[in-house]
Amino acid sequence: MKRIAFMMTHPTQYHSPWFRALAARNDIDIHVYYGMTPSAEQQGAGFGVGFEWDVPLLEGYPYTVLENRGSGSLIDFGGVDTPEINRIVTSEKFDAWVINGWRTRAEWRTIEACWDAKVPMFIRGDSTLLTPRSMAKRTVKWILYRRWVPRFSCYLTVGTLNEQYYEHYGADRQRFVPVLHFVDNDWFAERAAAEKPSVAGQRRAWGIREGALVLLFAGKFTNDKQPMDAVRAIEKIREWRDDVHLVMVGDGPLRAECERVAKSANLRVTFAGFMNQAGMPRAYASADVLVVPSISETWGLVVNEAMASGIPALVSTRVGCGPDLVLSGQTGAIFPSGDIDALARQVSTYATDRTIAPRQGEAARERIQKYSLESAVDGTMTAVEKFAS
Repeated sequence: MKRIAFMMTHPTQYHSPWFRALAARNDIDIHVYYGMTPSAEQQGAGFGVGFEWDVPLLEGYPYTVLENRGSGSLIDFGGVDTPEINRIVTSEKFDAWVINGWRTRAEWRTIEACWDAKVPMFIRGDSTLLTPRSMAKRTVKWILYRRWVPRFSCYLTVGTLNEQYYEHYGADRQRFVPVLHFVDNDWFAERAAAEKPSVAGQRRAWGIREGALVLLFAGKFTNDKQPMDAVRAIEKIREWRDDVHLVMVGDGPLRAECERVAKSANLRVTFAGFMNQAGMPRAYASADVLVVPSISETWGLVVNEAMASGIPALVSTRVGCGPDLVLSGQTGAIFPSGDIDALARQVSTYATDRTIAPRQGEAARERIQKYSLESAVDGTMTAVEKFAS
């Protein structure tokens, strides 16, 4: 039986089902190490509101929370720093370690300790080449990253653009094993279906007129997510029609400005505020189409959630999951990042022909089945069998 360790900065709602499913198997022994368990305020950085996830994150698998000597920030390199990981890598004799990226000092300590101890190191990040960079920065990264990215024993790739990223920096494709980005599809599908009988009441509560097409934005109100593009698209659509309503779920520093623009232009936009995980199926059940206008989005797991709930997605060209999940005309559409006119035209198409969204929603639900918890577990086991010591 292989012993596999995972080094994570903090518990997340997306990884915990993966760990539970692996721990339930009798042919692998896993242990998860966390750099910290964030406070409500730390967890809410970027959301504009402190919160704790309302789904279990630490149940069903063995884990240890390490002593964090960093600042506690989840977005700064020095926010998570766990010096004791060096001793653990050396003494615990795991057959392989899995990390989720290299954004923090704790992750780098794990990488360096594994290289020193010659323990296989697997990487499962979701970086892509979509993020805008200056020519100088791209050149420096190309030189530096190609020195160490090829040193990983295995790359648990989450999608097409992620594979291209690793290959760009010199990774060997023979060591790629797909562990595709996923959410708990059944959890979202079942709960969204259960919310369907109350959709009319929810729409009334949000001030949505009967017969309107409901466009959903769900995310942080930050510059990367470009929530104002969704608001401006509604403003543009109003030049042609008045039967599209935007619901914006989330919070963050740009919310006040989005509210000001929507109010001053008297747009059909509802600001629903932050919703925790258990509340999101209600939002998906009440919507017809998801919109993700981000200018920087390595993947966009909100698209997985929406598709599992049976609605199509409109995503910008800067959203990493686009090439894998969004088949234009089948499961949604892709529009040029920042092109509000193009986004507005796409939304108007759904409003004109109301059969499109339900049809694409069914195709989306079928498409997302490949991106499942079961598939991720199978991929993980394949990597362990091939590349763990």
